[in-house]
Amino acid sequence: MKKIAVLLALALMLAVACAAVAEGVSIAIVYSDTVDDKGWCQAMDTGIKNAIEKGYEIEYTPVESVAVSDAPNTLDQLADSYDIIIVHGAQFTAACTEIAEQYPEQIFAIGTSDQILGDNIFTYMPQSEEPGYINGVIAGMLTKSNKVGIVGPTDGGDSARFVRGFVMGLAAVNPECDYDLAWTGSFSDTVQAGTLGQTFIEKGCDVLVGPSQQAVGAIRVADAEGVTWVGQTTSQLVDFPNVVCAAADYDYSAVVIALIEGKAAGKMGGECIPLNYNNGGFIYTFSENAELMPEDVKAAAQAELDKLTATPNTIDFSGVTLE
Repeated sequence: MKKIAVLLALALMLAVACAAVAEGVSIAIVYSDTVDDKGWCQAMDTGIKNAIEKGYEIEYTPVESVAVSDAPNTLDQLADSYDIIIVHGAQFTAACTEIAEQYPEQIFAIGTSDQILGDNIFTYMPQSEEPGYINGVIAGMLTKSNKVGIVGPTDGGDSARFVRGFVMGLAAVNPECDYDLAWTGSFSDTVQAGTLGQTFIEKGCDVLVGPSQQAVGAIRVADAEGVTWVGQTTSQLVDFPNVVCAAADYDYSAVVIALIEGKAAGKMGGECIPLNYNNGGFIYTFSENAELMPEDVKAAAQAELDKLTATPNTIDFSGVTLE
């Protein structure tokens, strides 16, 4: 009888979730930039569209180019008008927690953060040490000068995890390789990112990498100089096919689907949703250009990717000290 009761309960939960999907969910997403920024914002925009393609009925409203100072007022205007409000950027954390307290029946989600911020706030955290590690393996095998440049935004959140994972992957395959690292202090300063990229190239770096949407500034420099770039978003492969050898990418549909199914199950927040290769939160794409991506390098990277897909939380970056 207990087994039958459990099966009936599971069937009821599935029916409720399916009904919620069938009825549709309204989602507004607050962005710091535009949804075609070739990076952070575009990845989330693609993620919600992927969720729609997977059969989830979503009424989607993107709210683009919101300044931090305008975020409280923006969220206040959106509250009570959508089933779920996603605040895509850690810089909006203070605004989100402030407004969430005023609207306890509104579901919010904010990333990236691994903190529990409130009963009606979900957080999400890309475990970006994983794609960082694979990028490091590739960079360590491709460099001929044994000098690699890392164009960082800020040393926090998922960008900090990415850089530390990259350094681990680099050291794993090429312990003799040196790296130059600098932070712009911003996620969108394409000019400064380009300046750092040029500086690294002049110092002898023949492979560059960098997370966040500002990276496009450095990729333009790498493209002009013919220097290999290991990418973070798949759009970089399309836009810079002559220098981008591979690209990691987030699939935020894992977050969107978890939020929808959580709502269907009666959850309001108080949880952190991870993204990793094991739960489909990341994808990885290799260039088809054999000169940019030799088969031995691709095979080594694929082997690491397979390990990460099979078992979550395999990269421990806690002991990494950056030079």
